[in-house]
Amino acid sequence: MVRFFLFSLIWFCSASAVAQQMLDTFGKNRIQYKNFKWTFLSSENFDVYYYDDRRKVATDVTEFLEGEFGRITDLIGYPPYLKTKIFLYNSVADLQQSNIGLNRNPYIMGGETDFVKPYVEIAHTGTIEGFKEELLLKVTELLVNEMMFGGSLKDMFQNAVLLNLPEWFTRGVAEYAAKGWNEEMDDFSRQLVRSRKVNRALNLQGKEAAMVGHSIWNFIAEKYGKGSVSNILNYSRVIRNEQRSVLITLGITFRQLMTEWKNFYNSGNKVVDENYQEVAETGRFTPVHRSTTVFPTMRLSPDGKQLAFAENDRGKYTVKVVNLQSGNESTILTGGYKVLRQTVDFREPLINWADEKTLGVIGKDKGEFIFWLYDLQTRSKVPRRLEKFNNIRSFDFSSNGRLAVLSGDQDGQNDLYLISSRRDRARRLTNDLFDDLDPSFVPGTNSVVFSSNRTTDTVNTRIKGLKNVPTVNYNLFLYNLDSTNNIVYRLTNTLSKDFHPVAINENIFYYLSDQRGITNIFRFDRLTSIYSQVTNFSSGVKTFDFNLSTNRMAMVTSRRLSEDIFLLNDFDMQRQIFTPSTRRKEVQQAKMITEKRQRQPVKSNLTLRELMDQRLKELDGDSLKKPTPPKPDSVKIQAQPQDSVKQKVSDEIDTSDYTFEKEVKEEKPKAEERPSVLIPPALLDSAKVAAPNQVNTSDYVFEDEVLRGLSQQILF
Repeated sequence: MVRFFLFSLIWFCSASAVAQQMLDTFGKNRIQYKNFKWTFLSSENFDVYYYDDRRKVATDVTEFLEGEFGRITDLIGYPPYLKTKIFLYNSVADLQQSNIGLNRNPYIMGGETDFVKPYVEIAHTGTIEGFKEELLLKVTELLVNEMMFGGSLKDMFQNAVLLNLPEWFTRGVAEYAAKGWNEEMDDFSRQLVRSRKVNRALNLQGKEAAMVGHSIWNFIAEKYGKGSVSNILNYSRVIRNEQRSVLITLGITFRQLMTEWKNFYNSGNKVVDENYQEVAETGRFTPVHRSTTVFPTMRLSPDGKQLAFAENDRGKYTVKVVNLQSGNESTILTGGYKVLRQTVDFREPLINWADEKTLGVIGKDKGEFIFWLYDLQTRSKVPRRLEKFNNIRSFDFSSNGRLAVLSGDQDGQNDLYLISSRRDRARRLTNDLFDDLDPSFVPGTNSVVFSSNRTTDTVNTRIKGLKNVPTVNYNLFLYNLDSTNNIVYRLTNTLSKDFHPVAINENIFYYLSDQRGITNIFRFDRLTSIYSQVTNFSSGVKTFDFNLSTNRMAMVTSRRLSEDIFLLNDFDMQRQIFTPSTRRKEVQQAKMITEKRQRQPVKSNLTLRELMDQRLKELDGDSLKKPTPPKPDSVKIQAQPQDSVKQKVSDEIDTSDYTFEKEVKEEKPKAEERPSVLIPPALLDSAKVAAPNQVNTSDYVFEDEVLRGLSQQILF
């Protein structure tokens, strides 16, 4: 008995020592699927940390933040005393594995005051537009917190007791600095001032608190000037009361400010009430759900009889399919996990139909993208890893489901890729810093329509720096898969964001656009170059799909601050509506025109005689010049060698047996040196050449298969 007691005591002490040692060594840890080997770049105001050969991305980030540093510090009226550390992650999935700061001791014992070294962790969102917004948001939020609570522990402890700022105050100013007066905040504010929540708007938490603060700071900047923002922040820091700082800066009470704020956004509702309509409650498709649940994607089946949709609740996602005739609902896939106080990618998972019985799903599993093909008849799914992509934003299948085109991010750059849905083959279509989003096959053609913020029609334009990538305007473009040049065709050319195109044929395109200030469905006719508005919903449409054979239209939008899926039967996609622009859109367009005029060179002051002489010289010079044809918008360039080069038997594409560029890599010989190599008849038979100007999706031959056949012929 004594031996047993001594043995138990020794075992207990040993176990306690081991447990204490492991706790001290490892502390708290998140699940990690990869190792991060950090390297950093240093500039005047930032230390930017990166991994995985992302030096170019880190350099662009450093230059962009240094360029925005003056604007941010002028807006909030505070220059930081220490360098800001920036940790860049390739994706949200990588950020969720981070242990940085998880076990950081915020102070040093023994009475010594330790300075808190500021840092932020930022994940690449998969687009340059989203990435720039995230950089500005996180950096501004950190600087505001440092401004309010100080950079040393002494200041932090003192301000933590005496200064208690609401969440809308600090998070809202960061949102405003990063995003300005954007559509999401405008939609939220219009719905908020008409709801019961407006009476407790200042007590909201989380994302809603940030949106409320965003709208308040935007109102202050629009009515009282941007200088009032920094004045209110600095007075709040000194007198430790945000409401009194409003009185000192603006000369009105905080209660009066909130009344003016409410009237400001209510006045915008007058135009909306007269020209827009709220989506009917009877069209709500999704049942009552948690406020934290969002719907990233939903798609009607090709026959219009089923609706597939995805739910995402703080990182845990579910994919469901509903039979619209019987009402039966089935869950086909679940994944992810709920996270608290961490960044969540609410744009996953992605879904699309390959055919009436096969659904494609792209989601994350153990930090990597998985491409599932789910057979609804056999209830089986075939997974395939997409290891090369850090982010995937959207995808679409060809008519027979053999090929897919997706918008993905590699090395911090969003481009279009053509992949095989059943084999590990891929071809890069675009290669530049512009964002290429929402690709979709055009029925009956060898083209893909997509949305992009590109300013040129070449697909490999070299751009230096994030600041040179525009993030305001997105237009629709066509890419011909058969093309040997690097030219895309521009469809729309508006000062708005045109995205999520759906092609009926080569001439008719439906898409989402915020041309009037609220995102609605538009229709573009390529033959007449005329666009028309199809819907006039008072809340922005986030995604949509329709089926002309059943006259069904499904969409994701918000109604009274709740995001849901709405299914509208007998919907007329041919109707035409006109609505005036909202106040936000009018202000935005006026600012864009003003900025454009300011960028134009200022002409020197010339006398009337000097102007007449100059004009006569120009006319004389023009008369001596030979007339030249107008310079086309497209600049044709020599085709760059891509990841793969297709071995063509004809001018068509066979999307069922596509030959990707990694499968054939041959330099085209000169005409006089061209060798007489015969392609095996078996390969010619397998190609199944289609009719001219059509995509053959039955038996597409990938390029490595052609190369393998040529090699066998030469050797044997």
